[in-house]
Amino acid sequence: MFRRNQPPSSAETFTDLESRLAGTLKRVAPPRGFVQRLRDRVRLPEPRVLAQRVASWRFFFAVVGGVMSGMVLILTVARALFHLFGRRQFQ
Repeated sequence: MFRRNQPPSSAETFTDLESRLAGTLKRVAPPRGFVQRLRDRVRLPEPRVLAQRVASWRFFFAVVGGVMSGMVLILTVARALFHLFGRRQFQ
């Protein structure tokens, strides 16, 4: 019988692919206008503005926590009512 050639290991395949792409692909510099517009959009706010946002984040987390607690309470009451009254209908 004929022996089949074993396929190369995945490490060899990735190494070959990486070396081939390193020789083929070249770095492309973006236009300066694009870089400047991007820097303007991603600019970090002043420390005063950051402090205000942190304060509002605390309020946001308090509101979300309150809503979640209310939902848990409603679900608990609904499960208790289903357990007491709804179970009789399914038996």
